Amino acid sequence: MTGSLHPAAIASGAVSGPGHLLLGYRLLLRRGVRRFVALPLLGNVLLYSLAFWAAFAGLDTALDHWLPASLDWLRWLLFPLVGLVLLVLGFFSFTLLANLLLAPFNGLLSARVELLLGGTAPSGSGLGMLAEMGRTLRQEAKRLGYILVRMLAVFALGLVPVVGVVAAPLGLVLGAWLLAMDFAGNPMGNWGWDLDRQRAFLRRHRWTFLAFGLATMGLALVPVLNFALVPAAVSGATALCLRLREREAATPAPSAPAGTLADGG
Repeated sequence: MTGSLHPAAIASGAVSGPGHLLLGYRLLLRRGVRRFVALPLLGNVLLYSLAFWAAFAGLDTALDHWLPASLDWLRWLLFPLVGLVLLVLGFFSFTLLANLLLAPFNGLLSARVELLLGGTAPSGSGLGMLAEMGRTLRQEAKRLGYILVRMLAVFALGLVPVVGVVAAPLGLVLGAWLLAMDFAGNPMGNWGWDLDRQRAFLRRHRWTFLAFGLATMGLALVPVLNFALVPAAVSGATALCLRLREREAATPAPSAPAGTLADGG
């Protein structure tokens, strides 16, 4: 069962990306995890509040500047439509920013969740705190560069006539994938996996992680729940990665076809 916190559940049952995101919220309430949630939660609340304020204050100022007085009646149509688009973009951007700025604390939270679920202490946990924070920030900055290149490519595609119509759905899918990659990077970074190995793992379970990313984007728009989204997504992604890694380890390697072994005769 996805919601089970027993270590045996890690290697059995159906694997659900959205289910593990919801599991992440439950994990935040567990003893031994709560104290690692305070700073990510506070940082997330501040960043989301800033995103909400910036979206609506900026939109109001832009409409005052660009909308003629004769078309002021359009404000009531444009404000909710454009505001919703800005909120989606703002929450997505600020979620990535929150995961970058809070990366050292998210790494500690991920390590604690892994121990709670029956995993082992990550190999990097023996480093001093400053060294650990530096390693995590370097890794997160490299991942952010990977994300920005692809986001800019989709933005450029949107400027091309005719072809640009595919930019919106492509951006939605890409955004979900990049969010999943960013949050899953916390446990995999703790395991010492480089970006190439992380991407290979994600590709092997692409549909599960894509569903996780889409669920994350959806909950970013849900009031109250979005304030705890970053620590919940870190916890859920940790449980998901741990479960998939253990499942891969428990899956027997395919046997070689008969007759492929060289004989000495």
